[in-house]
Amino acid sequence: MAEIDHCCSTQLIDGEGEFNVVGLDNFIRTTKLTNCGLSYAVVAIMGPQSSGKSNLLNHLFPTNFREMDAFRGRSQTTKGIWIANCVGIDPFTVAMDLEGTDGRERGEDDTTFEKQSALFALAIADIVLINMWCHDIGREQAANKPLLKTVFQVMMRLFSPRKTTQLFVVRDKTKTPLEYLEPILGEDIQKSFFFCPAAVYDGANGDAGGPLTGARSDL
Repeated sequence: MAEIDHCCSTQLIDGEGEFNVVGLDNFIRTTKLTNCGLSYAVVAIMGPQSSGKSNLLNHLFPTNFREMDAFRGRSQTTKGIWIANCVGIDPFTVAMDLEGTDGRERGEDDTTFEKQSALFALAIADIVLINMWCHDIGREQAANKPLLKTVFQVMMRLFSPRKTTQLFVVRDKTKTPLEYLEPILGEDIQKSFFFCPAAVYDGANGDAGGPLTGARSDL
């Protein structure tokens, strides 16, 4: 199969939650995704707004997601969910850039899209990068703990167990030694993701759930 030698990006879901059917069809044709069959991977990233998610993807993979211009202020750059093909990576890999959480544009009370987009990414991605600032370790809201705990509870109720790797990316390390930060982050991960009482037992079908079967959290 001839590989595409340039990056093609498109908005998969807009800020209002509308699915871009035409854009996805064009993406599939342009990147020749159908030629891959089941041999492809999806890598998604989530995290706070203006935390450098698009910048990180553009550096890790040859993608062209729009990045925030810090010289023009701090504001929302990625709206909705964007996808792009990663050039020169085998197997064929799709990068997924999610709208940042905790943004002033949506306000503190409108978290519906945050939860829906996070659940969407966790349901289809093979790897989910959870982007967070080093100085947010140990915080509740800034580290997205309530959001991710809720999302994992819902995911375990709605979807069959599947392997999803969660890779925590700690940005801009502070002067605090890593040996002091690692136990705090590890404890928060355990509390947020592996102990979800509401998801242990599914009363609808009588199945006993489990703590993220097949998932892995990497420090």
